[in-house]
Amino acid sequence: MNEQKEVCAFINCNIIDGRFESNMINEGVMLVENVDGIGKIKSLGNKMEVGIPKDCKVFDLKNKYVVPGLIDAHVHLFGDGNPFTEEGVKRTPDENLEFMKSSLGKYLLEENMKKNAMAALHAGVTTFRSVGDPLYYDIEVKNEMKNGGQIGPDMLCAGPMICITGGHGYKLVSEASDSPWEGRKKVREHVYKGTDLIKIASTGGVTDSRKIGEAGRVQMTYDEIAAVCDEAHRAGLLVASHCQSTRGLKEALRAGVDTIEHGASMDDEIIELFKHNPKSLRGYSALIPTFAPAIYTSEISTEYTKLDDVQFANGRIIRDEMTKGFKTAIDEGIKVGLGTDAAMPFVTHYNTWRELQLQVKYGGALNAQAIYFATKSNSEILGIDKEVGTLEPGKFADFVILDGNPLEDLNCFEKPLMVVKRGNIIDNTREYIIPEVEKFVK
Repeated sequence: MNEQKEVCAFINCNIIDGRFESNMINEGVMLVENVDGIGKIKSLGNKMEVGIPKDCKVFDLKNKYVVPGLIDAHVHLFGDGNPFTEEGVKRTPDENLEFMKSSLGKYLLEENMKKNAMAALHAGVTTFRSVGDPLYYDIEVKNEMKNGGQIGPDMLCAGPMICITGGHGYKLVSEASDSPWEGRKKVREHVYKGTDLIKIASTGGVTDSRKIGEAGRVQMTYDEIAAVCDEAHRAGLLVASHCQSTRGLKEALRAGVDTIEHGASMDDEIIELFKHNPKSLRGYSALIPTFAPAIYTSEISTEYTKLDDVQFANGRIIRDEMTKGFKTAIDEGIKVGLGTDAAMPFVTHYNTWRELQLQVKYGGALNAQAIYFATKSNSEILGIDKEVGTLEPGKFADFVILDGNPLEDLNCFEKPLMVVKRGNIIDNTREYIIPEVEKFVK
């Protein structure tokens, strides 16, 4: 069978390649070679450096801006970001689990997950990591989209989180383990099911907290975390830990987790463990902050979020702790990425770009840093930097075309002019907007 090959040239553009230290390429040209529907970058540079082949399909971008496709390192596909409802918060974990296991529940949930994945892609998120979804449905959705030939975002899927009995996400997006050997067994089940990583909830969280301070309370023991990490690392999988307190960070990092999700205040030992972690898979650990859920649940009235006063108070505690940790990470040169926690109230899959704004507004990052965290840095943290994360020859042609310069104004990401996934132009219609979210998220 003869392979189908086509070369496209994207010309007259300003290229931001994703590397923090790089200068923008003005009057840029990028050649994309598409072989059997999969496009990779062939070359890029100034128009004086890159020649355009004959019989090449040319896209004149008319001085627009090109950036790598965004990578969201922390999403949940089960929810779309709609606010909680009074009826929903009254349902017990057992009732939710029973519905999700039913034929109707599974169908509706998986259809919603597919919609959320495409909402992310249409908004410029070409890769994301799902870090806790029920019953391995995220893996089923990933495989169905891939095997069905649908052009979708690349997905790294964790399946259900591992928590303690009654822990964060229990029976909704988490499965319980209450000893080191139970943890090892859970990891082995995840490996068998085909997960790309392991996600644990080593501390409590905001949305299911019942006492003030419970959101960051340590839940898994050191021995439990260490067993999960050791078993996962034996299989070559990274371990991500939901972690929202200083004590939680210290115990999780000592035990060998590879990424801290959310974060909290750091002391000297924590800073050193991030940089040099002998029990992690790669010798260091990274921080994936998620500003959006903390900001929205702590600043939007409970009348609309449907959280109770305890959860509202915990949201503010977590917001302040995470902000301190993020600033320390930047100051100390800790490896930092970007996640949104999409699915939480008011955190949609199409608003990933707002997380960049929040890193700048609340964390003091520069626009260029936020873009770097969401592209090159995230690709390195997730171990996919040989394929995506920057615009370089040999990498997949995953990029977003913007009307303005995001180094000056991140609002440019709100309505991409074009999204390209592996060389394929995506129809980025805006059919996913949730009015109830847009009233509050500006």
